[in-house]
Amino acid sequence: MKRVLKVAGLGLVGLVAVLFGVGLFLPRQWHVERSVLINAAPEHIHPLVNDLKAWQSWAVWTKDMDPEVKHEYSAAVSGVGAWWSWKGPKMGHGKMTIAKSDVSAGVWIDEMIETDQEVNAHGSITWTQEGGGTKVTWVDDGTLPPMGGYFVGMINDMLGENFEQGLKNLKAEAEKRRAAEQEAAQAARQAVQPVP
Repeated sequence: MKRVLKVAGLGLVGLVAVLFGVGLFLPRQWHVERSVLINAAPEHIHPLVNDLKAWQSWAVWTKDMDPEVKHEYSAAVSGVGAWWSWKGPKMGHGKMTIAKSDVSAGVWIDEMIETDQEVNAHGSITWTQEGGGTKVTWVDDGTLPPMGGYFVGMINDMLGENFEQGLKNLKAEAEKRRAAEQEAAQAARQAVQPVP
């Protein structure tokens, strides 16, 4: 019996060593990219992305996802240098800061996600005019700590789903803004027309 336990113990140690060794060589980088075509101009999209508080109207990282999350924002919530941090049991702890912002091209973001180690990432939500609309592309890149390669696939799947839902919501919000602007312009035109 002792010999069986000893062999089993050695086998378990060997398995852990193999998993550790393999984990050190697995790719630890993630790259997630999703796009959507929005029937609105960049000037309808930019305020929703450039203002970090406006993310609560379209991104998935809200109190609906994590009712106990605590959000903090910089004094200026939009433009370069603006930041948003969060801490909650489901969303974890992280911070994002706007690194670059251009109404005609997009918004670039530096991110910090705190796990047992700090993980830094870089993302962007950029746009180009396509046909009568705007193609919006959301990209995120980062590197997990050593042994993190086992989780890259999970991050790609999870972020991909979040990006798809977020872009769907962003499309709805931007198109709603465009429609409201068109209605206001039409009402203004009717108001200045002479009465027959």
